[in-house]
Amino acid sequence: MTLKDRIAAAAAEISRQGGQPRQVHLRPADAIQLQYELLAEGGEVGHAIMQAGVGKAVSRILGLQIVWKSARFSVV
Repeated sequence: MTLKDRIAAAAAEISRQGGQPRQVHLRPADAIQLQYELLAEGGEVGHAIMQAGVGKAVSRILGLQIVWKSARFSVV
């Protein structure tokens, strides 16, 4: 299961409970995995990650704002 799949599943669970997911909190290990997945996809995002790093190149994923360097993975 990719990180994007985990984020989508967690966001769907919050939506199913009647909430509105707005942020995804990523651990440093999750950030590395996300960087790898986005670089593997290539394209403009991959190029931006190579130039500026994942923290500056990607601020939102699947419509959710990313909070970097959190203690645990969660979608709120």
